[in-house]
Amino acid sequence: MNKITVLASVIASGSLLLAVMYGCVWLLDRKARAALAFAFEALSIVLSVFIELAMMHATSPEELGRWIAWNQVPVFLRTASLVAFIYFYFGTGRPWLMALTVGSRFIIMVAGFIFEPNFNFSRIDSIAHTEFLGQQVTVIGSAVTSPNQVFATISAYLVLVFVADACVSLWRQGTSDAKRKVVVIGGATFLSWAAGATYAQIMVYQGARLPVMLSPPYLFMLAAMTYEMSRDMLRASRLARELRASESRLDMAASAAGLAVWNWDVRSNRVWISDRARVLFGLSEREPFEIEHMVSRIDPKDAENVVRTWRVAVASGVEAEMQFRVRRPEGGTVWLLARGRSELDAAGKLVSAQGVLLDVTEQQRQREEIDELRRELAHAGRVSVLGTLSSSLTHELGQPLAAILLNAETGELLLDRPNPDLKELRHILADISRDDRRAGEVIDGLRKFLKSRELEFDKILVGALVQDVATLLRSDAIVRNIQLDCASDPVLPSLRGDKVHLSQVLINLLMNAMDAVADQPAGRRSVSLRVASDGEGHIEFLVRDSGPGIDAAALPRIFDPFFTTKPSGMGMGLSVSRSIVLAHRGKLWAENSPDGGAIFTVRLPTAA
Repeated sequence: MNKITVLASVIASGSLLLAVMYGCVWLLDRKARAALAFAFEALSIVLSVFIELAMMHATSPEELGRWIAWNQVPVFLRTASLVAFIYFYFGTGRPWLMALTVGSRFIIMVAGFIFEPNFNFSRIDSIAHTEFLGQQVTVIGSAVTSPNQVFATISAYLVLVFVADACVSLWRQGTSDAKRKVVVIGGATFLSWAAGATYAQIMVYQGARLPVMLSPPYLFMLAAMTYEMSRDMLRASRLARELRASESRLDMAASAAGLAVWNWDVRSNRVWISDRARVLFGLSEREPFEIEHMVSRIDPKDAENVVRTWRVAVASGVEAEMQFRVRRPEGGTVWLLARGRSELDAAGKLVSAQGVLLDVTEQQRQREEIDELRRELAHAGRVSVLGTLSSSLTHELGQPLAAILLNAETGELLLDRPNPDLKELRHILADISRDDRRAGEVIDGLRKFLKSRELEFDKILVGALVQDVATLLRSDAIVRNIQLDCASDPVLPSLRGDKVHLSQVLINLLMNAMDAVADQPAGRRSVSLRVASDGEGHIEFLVRDSGPGIDAAALPRIFDPFFTTKPSGMGMGLSVSRSIVLAHRGKLWAENSPDGGAIFTVRLPTAA
């Protein structure tokens, strides 16, 4: 075997090995486009070697001319893959210059099969032979250079312009890594391509009887690329090991804190979750997990809210927090508190998301127990209020019932007459019907007031709410010789809330106010309720009394549970009232009036 064949085999086999290896790298990671470009670059060297061997063994000018035309194929492949590699690996380079370089070389390749004998020569008159590595090889003897060769020369040196421009842009980034790539890859590429292009121009223009062996200069460029990419692979392997170790430490720290960690790569749709997260979702150690699995495990009652919250978080780019239930495969439900954030690319598209999960099942159970206790306490408060108002309620029910009895007896007497007054009977029946409805309303209001239930939000007319509260307290105020004045603006917007619970709040405040003025002289016992809009989408209820006011030391603690200023008080009325107001997204506070007495204010948002 001659030396030329050995050299060509070594170059071709080494280049083919690199092409296969980095082609596999791209198959494993489709985002590694620089690896794909490098694979084609190496493959172009393989094709060049075989065509160059064929040219060195050509037996006629026609055969040599055809192989020169075919040589444009690996030249085009080498040009396109080189500029693509620089563009993807450096992350720099002008796209229009890359398109011009590749496009011009493509035109030359196609035209080479149209012109005779090829794009570079107008004609090849003869061939000659020269010695190369101890062997006789075919070279161009006599030929006429084509005028088209100027275009080919410009196209060849356009590659150098593109490489130089990309290197300058990368160098300006100023990092040591960027500068090393410029020196190693940029320098080797520039020198190799310049040597190869110049060698080709000497053969075409000068008619030098040189062997067509253009592939060896590009090995220097290929070696530099291999070195840098291998270096990157080794660094990526080290970073992967460090990442696994970091993930292990993070998982251990998160587990110690009761947290589960997850990460979603949107482009590959891969989800990484910690061991703690697998336990929360009821997954085995090796069971695959996709984002669809996470969504499918969420309780249908919470799924819509989770998706809506997530979409808003992605659109706004802020951290999101939500609480939802997860159904486990073996049965049972766990409550999870999730907090996460998303990352967007320059185009605003979702790239990745990560976050933490916390099992809050026990906290949720305790919260539900507290809510149940609050509801029971509110119910006990209503029962206590009605006990206090028992004499007033007796009067409220006794008055319409007594009127019904009196009207019924009067009607019987009228019916005993020979000619009863029918008009008078109709008036009596109308009075009976009115008093019956009034008694029924009182009883229905008491039934609702006593019923223990959760908040039921509905549209509330403020005037009707104030009227109901005034009706319940009117008789008690008369018995205690207290002037009770309840008034509201007739054109107020409606509220959205639970009428019974809001009635309880107003009754508690008004009864506390009446207790506060109980020791005042008879003419100075006054309590008022005023309702108005604050002009900012809220309605304010102001309960004012003419009592001594609230002691300055007690004012900061007035809403604390079990804190009371009354000898017989339990200290829960104001605490329950504040919790009800907060559940309505409102605010309750107390202050002393400059004119004497105390003012309690309830601010609630309107239904709008």
